[in-house]
Formats: sequence, C-alpha cells, structure tokens
Amino acid sequence: ADLVIFQNKLALLSFTTGGDEEMYSKKGPSDNIRFLLWPMQHGILHFCGFSVLSPQICFASEYVTEEKRKEMLISWVKRLQTIWEEKPIQCVPEWYFGDI
Repeated sequence: ADLVIFQNKLALLSFTTGGDEEMYSKKGPSDNIRFLLWPMQHGILHFCGFSVLSPQICFASEYVTEEKRKEMLISWVKRLQTIWEEKPIQCVPEWYFGDI
C-alpha cells in the first residue's frame, strides 16, 4: 500500500459474536469467520497500509457464564499489555483460505 499516513501503524478488529466459536468454524452454519474478516482486514486495513494483527473475538459473550465473560476480559487485558510485541498476520489469501 502506498498510503504513507497508515504505514507502520497497527490495526486489529475486536468484536463479539452472537454465536459460539463452532458456528463460525468451517463446519458451522456461518462458515469460517476468516471469510467474514477478509474484506475488512485485507480489503480495508491492509490495503490502506496498516499492519494487521490477529482479531480479538469473543464468541457468544451474551450467552456464556459471568465467569467466562470475566475470562474474556482478562484475556483482552493481557493481550493489550503486550500488543506492541505482536507480529502482524499475513494478509494474503493463503492465511485466510489456505487451511479451510
């Protein structure tokens, strides 16, 4: 990407889903979540010059126990503490679709 304003900047998607992780797997009715992420991570963020980190996804947060929601938050806090050390994902079709 030639947009200098976003080069050397990190970006990631952080979101919750209405379904559990299995629903967004290659065997689930919603298919692999990587298909959903491809246009956003590659077509928008990477294309504009960002280095894209792995997404932070909390599956079915509305339906899990309070304890599980706390675990999700703790996991996110821990990740944020070391986020600057993370390696960006490879925004190429093989990363998204190679093992599907």
